Amino acid sequence: MNKIFEKFAVKDIVFMAIIAAVALCTSAVMAIVAHIYIYGLAQLVTSFQMAFFLSIALMKVRKAGTVFIFALFTGLFELFMAPVMFVSSLLTGLILEAIILAIFKGYKESTKPIFILSMLYIPFTMPFNLLYYRLFSSEMWDLFFGSGFKYASIACILGAFAVGALGALLGIKISKELSKAGVLKH
Repeated sequence: MNKIFEKFAVKDIVFMAIIAAVALCTSAVMAIVAHIYIYGLAQLVTSFQMAFFLSIALMKVRKAGTVFIFALFTGLFELFMAPVMFVSSLLTGLILEAIILAIFKGYKESTKPIFILSMLYIPFTMPFNLLYYRLFSSEMWDLFFGSGFKYASIACILGAFAVGALGALLGIKISKELSKAGVLKH
């Protein structure tokens, strides 16, 4: 029987912490667009990096719980920037990982679940952000949805999926090459 849940080694946790830190550092471009109130723009500019580094993490640490640990590490830093980012990252990580594990039973057999999960990670934070703005921050809701940038928001949301897919594909491809070269070991 194929085991879905395996123990994490210390090296797995350290690797995920480093990958999460690098993903967050490369996502610092979000600060440039943080005060441009087009919903989905922040996700558009961070989707590539997060998908890229999450797919690398999943290619190396192919264990159930990897996404949650990645989300926890990134979320801890996001907590200091905006609590909604922390909550949406954790919920997204838990829900997507549960769905992927229910459908694919893990990450070892194929790169398909790695691609899907990595691509969807940032775009799936958006519903939680919407809910937060609607329930707790009417000011942010008005800034995002009262400004007349609805078509730009749609473009940003679709773009977040597209660049997330590109990041996931490149992360998987580079991981495979690094594995062949013996640099990235499972």
